[in-house]
Amino acid sequence: MKGIDPKSLKLGFLIFCRMFLGLVFAYSGFTKLMEPVENFQGGMAAYEIIPYAVIPFLAHVIPWIEFLFGAFVIVGYLPRVSVLVLAGMSSSFVFLILATRIVTGSLPADCGCFGEGSLIHLKPFQVLILDVFNTLVGIRLAFLKDHPFSLAAFLKAKS
Repeated sequence: MKGIDPKSLKLGFLIFCRMFLGLVFAYSGFTKLMEPVENFQGGMAAYEIIPYAVIPFLAHVIPWIEFLFGAFVIVGYLPRVSVLVLAGMSSSFVFLILATRIVTGSLPADCGCFGEGSLIHLKPFQVLILDVFNTLVGIRLAFLKDHPFSLAAFLKAKS
């Protein structure tokens, strides 16, 4: 009986990580886009360190970036750029959580990450762990030269 090929196992894990990263962000953006933008603005204001003047702009832009680049990662469109965008967003969320904790001494009860109507509601520590994981996964995926089972690989094979 033959054992599991370590190369296949690694490839499978990286594909799983790409799907996980894409799904987290696509779902997060989608749920926020399905709600009034004021819900997300309130969630952002609860952090107390984001300048209020930029909150309306960010509340309109962030869900679209999350949704579009999450979908890009899932299908493998511009995979290196897409995972870097999402890794950058995750690292900025890590910074936001840590800076809020240092400056205000507390964190909002709900991160606002998945919108108010979502089935997923995480505590700040859970969000911190998720964002650190997503940052590391995004950076690792950005170093891949080829992304198997992706639109990029399909288009490369066609040319």
